[in-house]
Amino acid sequence: MRCAVIGATGYIGVRLVRRLLDAGHEVTVLVRSRAKFVATGWAEEVEPVDGDLADPAAVAALVAGADAVVHLAHALERPDFPERDRAAAWTVSTAASDAGVRRLVYLGGLRPSSSASSRHLSSRAEVADVFLAGDVPTAALEASIVVGSGSTSFEMIRYLAERVPVLPAVPWLAHRTQPVAIADVLHYLVGALDLPADVDRRFDIGGPDVLSYLELIRRYLRLAGLPQSAVVPVPVPVPPGGPALAGRVVEALTPLSRELATPLIESLAGDLVCAEDDVLTAIGPPPGGRTTYDAAVRAALGRRDEPTAPAGDPALAGPTDLAGSGGTVHRWGTTEPSPADVRELWSVVDGIGGDAGWFVPLRAWTVWGWADQLLGGVGGYRGRPSGRALEVGDVVDGWCVEAVEPGVRLRLRSEMRTPGRLTLELAVDPDVSGHGSHLRLDVVFVPAGLAGLVYGRALLAGAPTVFGAMARGIAARAAVVPLRP
Repeated sequence: MRCAVIGATGYIGVRLVRRLLDAGHEVTVLVRSRAKFVATGWAEEVEPVDGDLADPAAVAALVAGADAVVHLAHALERPDFPERDRAAAWTVSTAASDAGVRRLVYLGGLRPSSSASSRHLSSRAEVADVFLAGDVPTAALEASIVVGSGSTSFEMIRYLAERVPVLPAVPWLAHRTQPVAIADVLHYLVGALDLPADVDRRFDIGGPDVLSYLELIRRYLRLAGLPQSAVVPVPVPVPPGGPALAGRVVEALTPLSRELATPLIESLAGDLVCAEDDVLTAIGPPPGGRTTYDAAVRAALGRRDEPTAPAGDPALAGPTDLAGSGGTVHRWGTTEPSPADVRELWSVVDGIGGDAGWFVPLRAWTVWGWADQLLGGVGGYRGRPSGRALEVGDVVDGWCVEAVEPGVRLRLRSEMRTPGRLTLELAVDPDVSGHGSHLRLDVVFVPAGLAGLVYGRALLAGAPTVFGAMARGIAARAAVVPLRP
């Protein structure tokens, strides 16, 4: 099947295109930003059409010859997004009809169960209605919060949960929603392409759990191993401009801009729960059944200290997602040249710790170890294996060997008491000139809660002094110490 995808470089789109390609479909995409397009990881596998939804000619070129069109684009960051999205919907609907497209799939938002709505949800409902009023059979999938790293709604929950220890008891915390895992959303989007031609309707999609927004936050904290936030009464009524004020607060605490956050906050004014689950019959449930909120959060909490998400895992943050997606990660690294060859440099790296020490100044490691012992931790000195190379699982003082490629790299995980996950990676490379080598040292800290954020900033401030000295010391030692047998 030939599929035209609009919004392909967005959060859902990047993951959907990968699924479509893996399923053997031909894909054309509308490209507004070449930089984001190149970063998707599938740019060489699709047919791009440059332009945007304000250009009818570009839309017509995109859908020409397509069997199906998937519309995922929304202009939420601009104040006039309802007008822009409405005009774009008419452009796409008309172009798809003229091109003889057989199926249109749209992902929008759940409609509130009460009269409480927002410009955001009203606009998404209006786009669905435009498509359903057109000539092309449409499956309008409507969801509330999509759970996965990179999802704007989920990232707002993540950052507020991790950074706000005291929550004001605003009314929207009690409103209910039905979150859905990103993997389940992709299942329904792909399945909607094969619906019979007489299916022309909306489908509510959600997970198996109906939870209040406060429960979403509390469950996230529990699954992330963080202390629960306190909820305190609000002494005065929330003012009419409350969402705009909250949007500024969210902008200060999360990667979301207030232009993006404010419409999302306005959408919390009422319950967002599925009115029906017909999609389970029309398309079928995801493999293994619908994903619970807890399972979706666990998947999204996957390893943040890896440089990129494992290929094919939609729950983890990707290179085109909103900056900061996946949570805060503190990184510091340096590269140090050495006149020693790769084997000599690796010999020092593999022998680090224990009696050989850590090459850090002012007994910093000793002080760190003492402080850890005072807090009930393992301390900084526990020795290391002798007479052999390091292996995964070995203890090296206050660290554990997490990964090792002999002659290439060593990754250590701190077992001392830190408010988060701290790893240290040492890697050796030959110099491009063929003489000497280079040591690459990378420190990665994934903070847990407010204490982790403070610790991470302190770690970054001290990293050049402590870890910079370590890199220089290792490189210098390799030049004067003979190879270990």
